[in-house]
Amino acid sequence: MNRSKTKTINSHRSFTITNRGTSLMEVIIGLLVFTFLTLIFATSVIMAKSSSEVNGQYAQAISLCQHKIDQLRAYGFGRLNYTELNDAGVIDTSPNISPFSFTTVDEVTDYLKNPTSRITITTYASNDQVKMITVSISWRAGAHRTTDSNVTLSAYISNVE
Repeated sequence: MNRSKTKTINSHRSFTITNRGTSLMEVIIGLLVFTFLTLIFATSVIMAKSSSEVNGQYAQAISLCQHKIDQLRAYGFGRLNYTELNDAGVIDTSPNISPFSFTTVDEVTDYLKNPTSRITITTYASNDQVKMITVSISWRAGAHRTTDSNVTLSAYISNVE
């Protein structure tokens, strides 16, 4: 809306008054839109941070499981028993039967909250020259989560002698 009014101060001078300014309603609507967009952006940043933390925990758990499988492969088929693995510092002292734990020896609690780690060693099917190794870690990804997160990796180790 462009209204113009002409006022005369003297007979020699006149000026024009225009209503081109911003109304109060336009300012309020602009602030509401700005506030709404700011809230959407802030919420997405918080969600991205939370997702990043959970993804980091999964990456750490996968790395720990893979490290444990590599460690067991390095010890070899003939040494996959409680006595050998405990003496080498690969598993915790308890439990002394499969599934074994490695939470303490690998300090898993430094990386994940409330972890439970397991190594299960079984003979593969009917072939006693192949063992199946299953390494798993469960943990609570965050205080707001109601279920535990978990990662499980399996590998086969054969007797090549």
